[in-house]
Amino acid sequence: MVSFQYGSKWARMDITEFGTVAQIVLSMITFVGIVTSIWLSVRALREVQTDRKLRQKPYLGFEIGGYEIPIEFQKAGRTIPGINPDYVGKMFPDMPEDAESIRIKPRKSKQGNLETTFYGQLKNYGLGPALSTTVTWVPEEVWLGSERASLEDKKSVEPQYQEVLNCMPSVPSHISPDKDAGLSRLPTFIEKDYGKKITRVEGFLKIECKDVFAEKQAVKQAFYLFTYYSSDQPHIHVTFGDFVEEN
Repeated sequence: MVSFQYGSKWARMDITEFGTVAQIVLSMITFVGIVTSIWLSVRALREVQTDRKLRQKPYLGFEIGGYEIPIEFQKAGRTIPGINPDYVGKMFPDMPEDAESIRIKPRKSKQGNLETTFYGQLKNYGLGPALSTTVTWVPEEVWLGSERASLEDKKSVEPQYQEVLNCMPSVPSHISPDKDAGLSRLPTFIEKDYGKKITRVEGFLKIECKDVFAEKQAVKQAFYLFTYYSSDQPHIHVTFGDFVEEN
């Protein structure tokens, strides 16, 4: 009789313990299921967000080819279009007040009015709009007459080669998909070549914009520039080349 009760007691304890273990295992399975569900939801959300960003991503680039840009010489001294005159004065303290600047020659409309001359065809090949677009000229090599020089050292000491003075907005600065824009002024290293010594420049363009999510997008594209200051019709010839690097 005692033995039976003793055995029944252990039997009852085994069932109780089994129920407790089963509840623990069930809780763990439920927890794993919840975590898996959350992970799958987050993953799906990220994929949707990534797909949405790709659908709204702009992709800018100049049409590959050359442009002949008519120029004129203006006694503009220490001024650069679109840049604070006080800042330009500080950057070029030794420049003569009557120094000639090299600027794009306006074209005449059919009505005889002078209009801004634009050059380059900066096209948006992406699916989303490009906002606040800027183009920065980064020269790497320059020819002064027939002498070729690297600008790795000069860029740090000569202001006309610095990026801050060679950055300009595209016109327009907001570019819709499959639309294009242009440039309305020359880079500062040409604008302020008042000694008319530069004959050729090679480097790359840093093309930057923001997408609709305010994220920065940037590409780099090669350029080749030649000057014809003493020609009967003075002009600059710019060729936009291949893409150098994409970020």
